Amino acid sequence: MSKKISQSNKETEFALSALMEIPLQYKATLQLGILGRRLAKSPERVPLPPPFASYNTTSRAAPSWANNFRSVPSNLREEATLDSTITPSVTPPPAADARASELQFCPVCLAKPRDMAFGCGHQTCSGCGPQVVDCPICRRPIDTRVKLY
Repeated sequence: MSKKISQSNKETEFALSALMEIPLQYKATLQLGILGRRLAKSPERVPLPPPFASYNTTSRAAPSWANNFRSVPSNLREEATLDSTITPSVTPPPAADARASELQFCPVCLAKPRDMAFGCGHQTCSGCGPQVVDCPICRRPIDTRVKLY
């Protein structure tokens, strides 16, 4: 049966009981010798090498929308409101259908459909799959290859 105690008294009792448990837990950690010492060693992280040049690195221009805001005079930028007619011309992202079709092609040759999966879950075509040693997406060593039908 519950006692009829005010909410603040219940909170005080709870806080006091929690504080009373701390010395017991502290003594237990001292007795076990686990205070201030790590039990497990995390795996050493090795940085991945940069991706091989499968894209054009010389054409790294600013995004198309970056120059649109510079063309608006500063006095108009300050006076522009939400219902203003000044709108920057931003190119819309590619359609979802275009992105979906891109994801179906092999990331190595960019021509054949993906029909081979690796142990890490990434996929390539059956022409490129046997030739690669490390996954072209996550760079993990390939230990399992599964032909998809």
